[in-house]
Amino acid sequence: MFQTIKNRKIRLGIIGCGRISKSHFNSFEIHTKELELVSICDDDPEVLKQHELKYKVNAYLRLEDMLRKEELDLIAICTPSGFHPGQVEMAAEYGVHIMTEKPMATRMADGIKMIKACDDANVWLFVVKQNRRNPTLQLLKRAVDEKRFGRIYMVHLNVFWTRSQEYYDSAKWRGTWELDGGAFMNQASHYSL
Repeated sequence: MFQTIKNRKIRLGIIGCGRISKSHFNSFEIHTKELELVSICDDDPEVLKQHELKYKVNAYLRLEDMLRKEELDLIAICTPSGFHPGQVEMAAEYGVHIMTEKPMATRMADGIKMIKACDDANVWLFVVKQNRRNPTLQLLKRAVDEKRFGRIYMVHLNVFWTRSQEYYDSAKWRGTWELDGGAFMNQASHYSL
């Protein structure tokens, strides 16, 4: 169904050079045998220029320009959550596989459209959930798989950490319903299995 990449590195583009992109850039540096960072995209010209100089790759202010001009296998979406649906749909139209930060969308209908766009384009859609490998969550997952709790009808989850006002003040989109989705979407999504 999906084309396998053999005998070459996976060509990667990153959109969004903000806070979370640091993890993606670090992963790229660790996996240089498998990945080739080809291009980056950000709508802030100063931030984009800094990353262009640091990584010595093509830089774009618009995602569509990057998708049209580059031969990408995979795009990592590191933008505010409310932008993910349109960016995923656009990348899928160009036949590019997608790795998006969580939450994948702030509205269920948008998430469904994203899945459909990727299915229709025959591309993969992966949502980053880095805590899946957390030992405590792995223990819980095994217990659920082994049916140690019986039939589960409801789950209650407490997230015992917070974001300071400084976090929300660091970018205009943070804390907005449209682009952030609120604390439940943006923060609690870290703990879904």
